[in-house]
Amino acid sequence: MSDPTPAVATNGVSPVPADTPDLQATLDKALDKTPEKPAEVAPERAPERTPEPEGPFSWLQPHVNFVIVLVGPEEIPFGIHKDFLCARSSFYREYFKSNAFADTIEHVVKLPNTSAEVFGRTQHFLFTGQVADGDEHLPDYETMIGVWKMGFELGIEGLCERSLDAMNECRRVTQSIPATPLLVQVWKDTPVGSAIRNLLLSWASEYMRSSDDKEAFAKSLPKEVLMELVIAMSTEKAPSPAELPQPAEPAPKRNVHYLDDESDEEEASQAKKTRRVSAPLPTTQSSKSINRAAAPLVRKTAAVAAAAAATAPKQKPVVQKRRSIAAVPSGEISTQKKVEFCADLLERMLSGPGFWTRLVGPFKEPVDPVEDGVPDYFDKIKKPMDLNTIKAKMGKGEYKTEDEFAADVRQIFENCYTYWGKDSNMWTACEKFQKTFEEKYAQMTKNITKMMREPVE
Repeated sequence: MSDPTPAVATNGVSPVPADTPDLQATLDKALDKTPEKPAEVAPERAPERTPEPEGPFSWLQPHVNFVIVLVGPEEIPFGIHKDFLCARSSFYREYFKSNAFADTIEHVVKLPNTSAEVFGRTQHFLFTGQVADGDEHLPDYETMIGVWKMGFELGIEGLCERSLDAMNECRRVTQSIPATPLLVQVWKDTPVGSAIRNLLLSWASEYMRSSDDKEAFAKSLPKEVLMELVIAMSTEKAPSPAELPQPAEPAPKRNVHYLDDESDEEEASQAKKTRRVSAPLPTTQSSKSINRAAAPLVRKTAAVAAAAAATAPKQKPVVQKRRSIAAVPSGEISTQKKVEFCADLLERMLSGPGFWTRLVGPFKEPVDPVEDGVPDYFDKIKKPMDLNTIKAKMGKGEYKTEDEFAADVRQIFENCYTYWGKDSNMWTACEKFQKTFEEKYAQMTKNITKMMREPVE
């Protein structure tokens, strides 16, 4: 019998089968120490951008995103369609294009240094193309300067030009220019050579030429503004009277014509004085044959004047006819004469010299509620009247007495005071017109009497 194969010593441990996994691996698995691969971290997802609208802006397309503009330190909210704002403002167009924003319905931006009034006017322009409605009072200079800055800083096409138009209209209505603090603020906030600076410089230049307070005005300006003003005044020609801004015509709000203090009689007197001063010197027959142009006036010395007076031939005194100074009793003045006086007065009002033209300007034509921006005019005024209507009635012979004529003219005053407030320019213009009319009308008897005096030898 053969010997058995010797057993391998195992120190009391059963041998591991050949196909059994490595012991260490088995233990690691039992103890859950199997090394694992690190988890893959997903890359951060970039915020989605709202697709830019293709082509020009159109309200026929959907626009679901809004921009909430928090205005001023109080952060008053204004909401505007984002696509519309970007279409009108180059600043916000670049702002939203160059920054990544999550796809959200509302985007919040802030304008802490802008007032709600200024941004409201800006928003009004974005939707209507106008800074102010035709039937409301014009905004003040401070607001319009702020609107100009909005147009410049936000790149809103047309807003700067429209705000300057509104400033020009405000100046024509108020006959005033912005105060010095506003000029200083403009110079701080606007670039050199900007349109608003040029406009204000032209106004300041004109004010310096025409105002009695030019010295005080110049002292109130800072050095930078004063330097530009001096340069502007030295490079521009002085405006002729025709180029000076004229008071506004009666549209759309019957803006007031500011009046001169001198009357038509004073203008006529001045014209007579001018004719006397500029009359050509007497010329001899020989001088006429040589030069027919009038000799220029030369101031004579006392000696030359005395010598000329001594050698001049003495002229016979002209005996003028003396007119009677006895007044014609008012009872002898016929009604026809008085109506003729009224017709002449009306004619002078409508076609007389510049004094009358400026005085009656707002009261010549019938009021048009739509054109003149007074939609409720006929709700308050039941008997409208104007000078051209009075002229038409005069031409048809409808005035039988002078009192009927005066009643219609005074109806113009009554209508104006009824519709306009005491603080309005129209009220002021009407007071000046009424004062002048009553003064002329009160001289009716005196003027007719003067014309009826007979010369006495």
